[in-house]
Amino acid sequence: VLAVGCGSAALSPEIKAFMEDVLDQHLLIGYSSTEIAGGMIVADEHVLRPPVIDYKLLDVPDLGYFNTDKPYPRGELAVKSARFMAGYYNRPDLTATMFDEDGYYKTGDIMAEVGPDQLRYVDRRNNVIKLSQGEFVAVSRLEALYSTSPLIHQIYIYGSSERSFLLAVVVPTEGGTDASAIAESLRQVARENQLNGYEIPRDFLIETEPFSLANGLLSGVGKFLRPKLKARYGDRLEELYATMADQQLGQLRTLRTGGADQPVLATITKAVQATLGVPAADVSPEARFIDLGGDSLSALTFSTLLADIYGVEVPVGVVVDPTGDLLAIAGHIERHRDSDKPSFASVHGTDGVEVHAADLTLDKFIEDDLLRTAMTLPAPTREVRTVLLTGATGFLGRFLGMEWLQQLADAGGTLVCLTRGADATAARQRIEAVLASDPELLERFRTLGEGHLEVIAGDIGEPRFGLDAQAWERLTQTVDLIVHPAAHVNHVLPYRQLFAANVAGTAEVIRLAITARLKPVHYISTMGVSAVAHQLVDEDTDIRRSVPACVVDESYANGYGISKWAGEVLMREAHDVCGLPVAVFRPGMILADTRYTEQLNVPDIFTRLLFSLVATGVAPRSFYHARDARPHYEGLPVGFLAEAIAAIGPRHGSGFDTYNTTNPHDDGISLDTFVDWIIAAGYAIEKIDDYGGWLERFETAMRALPERQRAQSVLAVLDVYREPMVAIAGSPVPGAQFQSAVEHSGRAIPHVSQQLIEKYLADLERLGVLTR
Repeated sequence: VLAVGCGSAALSPEIKAFMEDVLDQHLLIGYSSTEIAGGMIVADEHVLRPPVIDYKLLDVPDLGYFNTDKPYPRGELAVKSARFMAGYYNRPDLTATMFDEDGYYKTGDIMAEVGPDQLRYVDRRNNVIKLSQGEFVAVSRLEALYSTSPLIHQIYIYGSSERSFLLAVVVPTEGGTDASAIAESLRQVARENQLNGYEIPRDFLIETEPFSLANGLLSGVGKFLRPKLKARYGDRLEELYATMADQQLGQLRTLRTGGADQPVLATITKAVQATLGVPAADVSPEARFIDLGGDSLSALTFSTLLADIYGVEVPVGVVVDPTGDLLAIAGHIERHRDSDKPSFASVHGTDGVEVHAADLTLDKFIEDDLLRTAMTLPAPTREVRTVLLTGATGFLGRFLGMEWLQQLADAGGTLVCLTRGADATAARQRIEAVLASDPELLERFRTLGEGHLEVIAGDIGEPRFGLDAQAWERLTQTVDLIVHPAAHVNHVLPYRQLFAANVAGTAEVIRLAITARLKPVHYISTMGVSAVAHQLVDEDTDIRRSVPACVVDESYANGYGISKWAGEVLMREAHDVCGLPVAVFRPGMILADTRYTEQLNVPDIFTRLLFSLVATGVAPRSFYHARDARPHYEGLPVGFLAEAIAAIGPRHGSGFDTYNTTNPHDDGISLDTFVDWIIAAGYAIEKIDDYGGWLERFETAMRALPERQRAQSVLAVLDVYREPMVAIAGSPVPGAQFQSAVEHSGRAIPHVSQQLIEKYLADLERLGVLTR
């Protein structure tokens, strides 16, 4: 070990000393916050320049901290740094209070300036507490809410950045000293006010003496004197934290050593309580993890705990599945406890630092007998009458469904949509929900579907899609072609967590494709494989040779890109081993539909940018460096892309084709063009000559937007636009095969049109996030 550092929430002295003792190394303590998106700003009490531009300490009179304090000035740290966050989610009031009139971010942390550019952490401002998992809690607001309980006279909320949950001191109303009744009243207030799980005190002390001016706990105007409250109750509350931590460790130890011997649902219930700290009364078999206060981070912890208990991988996607509950998680474990379902570890080993194409062989997913039989099957020759579509609720998937419904209705065929849901009716309702923004689109779906649509409730992450033997057998006999865009799309989760849905799920698609008779597959990958390959991947080279290995890291979309690369590798394997006809499509930016209302991918970076330009009213004179080439924006409308995929993918034969779905036009249509079109549409935008000046104004204006608009802005991914772009004529991505196939089909790759940009703006207005 060469160096050790900590950039988490503040460490207790005991933990720091323990780490240094165990590692025999100095533990560097870095200070920053999620809001300051540029890494550390203080290391071992020394201010780092850059990224810090300037800082100052603000007096905090209500806590007794002043710049005139001796021996060191003390106050709330306010800082200007090169980068900042977008704002607090759904908390515009909190965001507005966190910047002073000079644009300094008020960190909420009390620091002592022990020397020039030397800051020592003292405390956290008590009105807003940042918990260890990064959540901010406005304690005064919570105290006001909980005080409305008829059982609570006064309540002091306590927490720290070293803890992930809150405690409290409760002064009950007369005769209300029943702890269980008080706990239920806290939960009732939380439900009535739709509070988050982390805003509910997990335990509390009961104090029979009210807080008062006489006992020094209230000010003359009746406000809590928080330093006094902390001085009186802090030690007891910290002891309670320690006791609860010991109890939780004991619970986790018991679960890990004996949980597998208990009924699965009972163990899962206890695991949820231990992970989220929720009372047993709130946990029922029908409860969803996310409704109990869980998020993606706690879901990952919970997933890891269940894997430790049962030796079964329970992907985060299963834990947070909107159609599932704790009973469904128990069912997943029971199905897989004694199964030999492939996992990340069984395919790639336990190291996980680098994964290799050579790891991804079909015999790790599909039994040898089926593979041997598939090798003898003839190439498909019959007319396509039944198409199986996965991922029909996705942005591209829904339009692939519409395209195939049209073709199959005309030919008297059937589209089978495999979609998650409690049953076929619920699964169909999920598909209709994503089409309902445009009545014409929904009506077209229903009309075309009459006699030509079948919806099956299933999950690609399960063996044989979780179907019974009869339903699976029917698909093997009747399906002629498989279109597979389904995936767990998440740009944060690691490859291991996406393996079940995106890799093992693709293997199940292959299983279906090679059972009974060969069925061609249209596999939707992503241009993101080039990112994990660190090169532009062409259309001709076998992916196993062009990208023989991928490094697993924590970079943006690394896990998702590797999971789609792995899917491509499996498709190559199926083609080589069984002669399976495959077409791989790698979309880049998928743009909004040109026809149907509100059919746009609201969270994508392009939609965010267009919205942000209009909402702030400022744009650079150019997004690009010196114009030595005509810049071009790469992207294709979703409707065209679905039509092209359906038209050029193989239906017969035994080939393997890959298509980089590029927009190759050297047309000079670029981000600069879009700005001109926005202005022409009647929106006021000022063009700023200096790019850096624009960026500063752009960022400042986005921070000042109301919460909903700020959340829709490009602020969270502003790093993409920190520097002007290189102007490239046409597309740098190799896409000749796609271009030729589209031309051969009698179609033309569209230019991005002014009408499409105007539709984006109109759709955003209809959604209520944009106004003129």
